[in-house]
Amino acid sequence: MQKQKSKSQILETLFEEVDEQLESIPTLDHDGGLIEDSMHMDMYTDAIANIHFTDSLNRKHYPFNKTIATILVEDELECRKLEPTKEDEYGNNV
Repeated sequence: MQKQKSKSQILETLFEEVDEQLESIPTLDHDGGLIEDSMHMDMYTDAIANIHFTDSLNRKHYPFNKTIATILVEDELECRKLEPTKEDEYGNNV
C-alpha cells in the first residue's frame, strides 16, 4: 500500500480503521468453509459500513455504505486468493 500523501487526520484514521477491519477478516469460518459463503459475511461488511468520523459539530458521518463495504470485503478476499501459497513459494517438495 502506498503512503498517504495528504495531511488529513480524518482520512488517515478512516484508512487505518478500514485496513484493520479488512485484515481481521478470516479466510475461513469456524466450520472451515469460505467466509464469502458464510452467514458471517454480513458481519464483516457491516463492520466497515459502521466506520464513521465525527465532525466539529459532533455529527457522525458514515463514508462507506453497504455496497462499498461489500466491494471492499470481496476485494480483500479475492486478493488473498491471488497471493502465493507456501507451496507456490517453496514448491511441492513436502
